[in-house]
Amino acid sequence: MQTVKQRETWVDNVKVTACILVVLGHFFQSMNASHIIPSIDLFYWFNQTIYYFHVPLFFICSGYLYQQYSTVNNVQTWGRNVTKKLLALGVPYIIFSFATWVLKTAFSDSVNSQIGNLGDVLFLHPTAPYWYLYALFFLFLITPTFKNKKAAAVGFCAALVLKIICIIFGKIDIQAILYILKNEIWFVIGMCISSFDLKKYLVKSKIIIPAAAGVIFVGLSVLVYVLGIDNRAVAFLLGLLACYAVVALTAKISSGKKQSAVMNFFSRYTMPIFLMHTLFAAPLRALLLKVGIQNAVIQIVLGLAISFIGPVIAAIIMRKLKWPEFIMYPGKFIRLKKK
Repeated sequence: MQTVKQRETWVDNVKVTACILVVLGHFFQSMNASHIIPSIDLFYWFNQTIYYFHVPLFFICSGYLYQQYSTVNNVQTWGRNVTKKLLALGVPYIIFSFATWVLKTAFSDSVNSQIGNLGDVLFLHPTAPYWYLYALFFLFLITPTFKNKKAAAVGFCAALVLKIICIIFGKIDIQAILYILKNEIWFVIGMCISSFDLKKYLVKSKIIIPAAAGVIFVGLSVLVYVLGIDNRAVAFLLGLLACYAVVALTAKISSGKKQSAVMNFFSRYTMPIFLMHTLFAAPLRALLLKVGIQNAVIQIVLGLAISFIGPVIAAIIMRKLKWPEFIMYPGKFIRLKKK
C-alpha cells in the first residue's frame, strides 16, 4: 500500500476551513447553553447551517487523500490499512474521549451536556467532536480504493443508495451503521475527486460559479431556517451545494499559488485544534463563571483565543518532548511493516 504523501494546498485549506467552523460551532453552542449569549435567530441559523457541511468537508478530504495515496483492493492491503487506521484513529479517539469523559464527570455541575458511562462513550455513543474519528474508522473498514473510473462510479452509486436509505429511515439504533449510512457519500465524493481528477475541472472553472453557489447556499439556508423546514433530503442537498462551493473556491484560489503564512500555520495544527479545543475552552469558561465573569465579550474573546492558542501550544510542547505527541500521531512512533 502506497503511503508516501505530498501536501496538497487545497486539501489543507479545506481542512482549516472545516476546523474553524467546528470550533466556532462547539464554542457558540457552549456560550448559548451557559446563557452567556442570547438565544437569537442568528445563533440558531448559524448553528444549523454549518452542520450541513463542515464535518462533510473533513470526510471529503479524508476520502480524497485515501484514494490519492493508498491502494487497498485485496485482503492483505485491507488488513494492513485497517490495522494502520485502528492505530492512527483509535489512540487519539480513546485518549481524548476518556479525557472528555473525566472532565464532564468531574465537573458535571459546570458542563453544558451530561455524559454516559465510559463504555457507552467509547464504544456505542461517541461524544463530540471525537465521533468523527469513530465514524472515519468504520468508513475505512468497509471502503476499498477504486481501481478505475468504472469502479468509482459504482462506488458512488452504492454510497448514494446508503445515503437515501438513511434519509428515508432516519434514526438507526446502531451508531456505527448510522455513521456509515450518513457519511459514506461524503467520503466517496472525496475519492471520486481523485479518481476522476475533478480537481483540474474545478481549477479551470470560472470563480464566479462556485462563488454563486456559495451565495445561493446562504440564501437557501436562510429560507430553510425561516420556513422551519426540517427535512433530511433538503439538508443533504444543501450540504452538497455548500461543499461544492467551499472545495471549488478553495481549489481555484489555491491553484498555482504559494499557501499563505496564516493558512500554512493553521494547516499544521488542525488535528490538535480539532482534538483539544473543547478541553481548553470548557474549563476556562467554567473558571470565568466561577469568579463571576459573565460578560459576553470577555467570554467570547478569551474563549475563542484559548480554543485555538491552547491546542497549538500544547502540540508544540508535545512535539518538543517527542513521546507525548504519540497521543495525537501514533503512526509517527509505530511503523507497520509492509508484508
